[in-house]
Amino acid sequence: MRYLLIFVICLVSCSIDESSNKSVLVINKGNTQGTYYYIKYLSVNGKSFQTDIDSILNEIDLSLSIYNNNSLISSINNGDSVNTDFLFNTVFNVSKEINKKTNGAFDPSISPLVNYWGFYNYTGAEEILIDTLEIINILNNIGFDQIDLNNNFVQLPTNMTLDFNSIAQGYTVDLIGSHLRKEGVNDFLINVGGENLASGKNQEGNIWKIGIEKPTIKINDEYKLIISLNNKAIATSGNYRKFHKINGKKYSHVIDPSTGYPANNRLLSVSVIHDNCMIADAYATAFMVMGVKKTKDFIKKNKELQVFLIYSSKENEELETYISSSLNNSVID
Repeated sequence: MRYLLIFVICLVSCSIDESSNKSVLVINKGNTQGTYYYIKYLSVNGKSFQTDIDSILNEIDLSLSIYNNNSLISSINNGDSVNTDFLFNTVFNVSKEINKKTNGAFDPSISPLVNYWGFYNYTGAEEILIDTLEIINILNNIGFDQIDLNNNFVQLPTNMTLDFNSIAQGYTVDLIGSHLRKEGVNDFLINVGGENLASGKNQEGNIWKIGIEKPTIKINDEYKLIISLNNKAIATSGNYRKFHKINGKKYSHVIDPSTGYPANNRLLSVSVIHDNCMIADAYATAFMVMGVKKTKDFIKKNKELQVFLIYSSKENEELETYISSSLNNSVID
């Protein structure tokens, strides 16, 4: 009887342990950095990390948001003598590397031009009057290669300002992913403003799937491509929704740092896949500036990056696509 009792107790305790360690899908969502976040993950007994995630978002905001007047980057842009923090230093140093590799196509000092073209307060209804001489004057204050970070201090040249929006969302995704892994959560899909990081599998035991939208003005559920994202990040940049029309011509929000004008090439959308969402985010912006040919050439020399490009044909208005050969195995539809 004694052995039978022990056996029964063991069965009960094992049953309790199994039920108490059940993985449950949790969804956290909200607004951040002028956009949204939508995060899905499987955690033990459905434990939510919403508070932790909001704390990370707040830290990013206080360091890197140009829309927060009390942020570190706002203080630097105002000419205040302040020490930089770990978040700022990380983004600054990665930006330096990508700025150099892309010959300046990725440039966080582009802020005065973005402001001049009216994209910080974009509604789509503004009348924009463009003065070529003014753009030339502003170009004198553009150039990330002129800005250095030394001993946690940045001294901006006169009339120069910084904007890390084109890399900060990707970095935010990476930070949240790192925190979830530290908490023992390895199955998740993090989406901040359309930049994604996938890890492990979804609640059905399958690799996470991501849809790449067709380049249309209206937001819809039409996808040009659906891929499985196996422990990778993906960032997408496009010029088909946020633009100004001047004399019937569309001017995209993606500014070319070398000309001061919106990028003028056939690229409509570029999606970059990499292990790191911050890196994917920055290159997605750079490639929109570089255009189709330069991007293809760059990808051939940098195998750690995968891309899916959507661009207009030279001959007609039909869409053409380009996909990295190594990405073909991930295509579902």
